Amino acid sequence: MSETWFDNHCHLGADAPEVVARARGAGVVGMVTVGCDLEDSRAALATAAAFDDVWATAGVHPHEARDGVDGLSDLLGAAVAVGEAGLDFHYDHSPRDAQRHAFAAQVSLANQWGLPLVVHTREAWEETFEVLDREGVPDRTVFHCRSEERRVGQECRSRWSP
Repeated sequence: MSETWFDNHCHLGADAPEVVARARGAGVVGMVTVGCDLEDSRAALATAAAFDDVWATAGVHPHEARDGVDGLSDLLGAAVAVGEAGLDFHYDHSPRDAQRHAFAAQVSLANQWGLPLVVHTREAWEETFEVLDREGVPDRTVFHCRSEERRVGQECRSRWSP
């Protein structure tokens, strides 16, 4: 039996046909391409629609949070998750208040739609915990990016594991 893989976080672009073909050749049986703003989320959904083994998320990355999340809910009917959402206080490409607002809104949308949440957090764990505790952690949550030590994983398990 040969090994198979599932890529639960990638960013497919214009070269998706070639990338997907190479991935299939390497044993990847499925991929989730991740949206980082509204335009990128629409593109991710269109890419996913072109392949039987590619799915897409729709979300607003913390770097793009300054643009808000208006219109995101219109895309969620075709998405398999909300995100890439979260807080990134390392780069601060968007103001922190905008990041907090966009993240909270996306956690709320994930809960409303019953969708998984894909979280990107860097140097903002206490604030991330505050938002998730306040909004309610979706039943299925993936922490894609984390910059802190093992303590963070242990904290997540102690807070939300059954």
